[in-house]
Amino acid sequence: MKVAILVYQGVFLMDFCGPQEVFFDTQLDEDTKAFEVMLVAPSLDPIKAHTGTMITPDFSIQNAPQPDILVIPGGDLEIGINNPSLGQWILKTSKTSKITLSVCTGAFILASLGLLDNLRATTWYGATGYLQKRFPLVKVCPNDRLTDNGSIITTAGVSAGIDGALQVVSKLINPVIAKKTANYIEYNWI
Repeated sequence: MKVAILVYQGVFLMDFCGPQEVFFDTQLDEDTKAFEVMLVAPSLDPIKAHTGTMITPDFSIQNAPQPDILVIPGGDLEIGINNPSLGQWILKTSKTSKITLSVCTGAFILASLGLLDNLRATTWYGATGYLQKRFPLVKVCPNDRLTDNGSIITTAGVSAGIDGALQVVSKLINPVIAKKTANYIEYNWI
């Protein structure tokens, strides 16, 4: 399965690299990786994460293969609206992917595009009130580490993206493989 992880200027580093590590390390057996992971950006220009870490995208939104899983990390709350071509790509890709996963304030990107209307959602604990105020149609769950609406999963802040990625592995493959992956990365996951 193909995983597209969105990266953009100022993206929160662990928001995307936590899920990236989970999907990269998930194996169906000793010789078979479960996922092909790619970093997708608005263009092929280098990306500078909020930590200053430089990232080279694998694809731009113009040439990225259709993913089975779309990961939207936090950082720029307005990027889906301020970059209309990116917003359209997220909308189109989320409709055709099996699962769209937001991490941390990536929920704002999905909400700004109407993808969380009438759904349960969570985000970084310091932004749950703002998410509810700004998007009253979203059913914000401030005490949840993740929400699973079927094809759309949201997670709380930063490290919760690992939980979200493991939830995706559990749903699309099985809980045993998800647990095995969690053990491999030495992550305490239920």
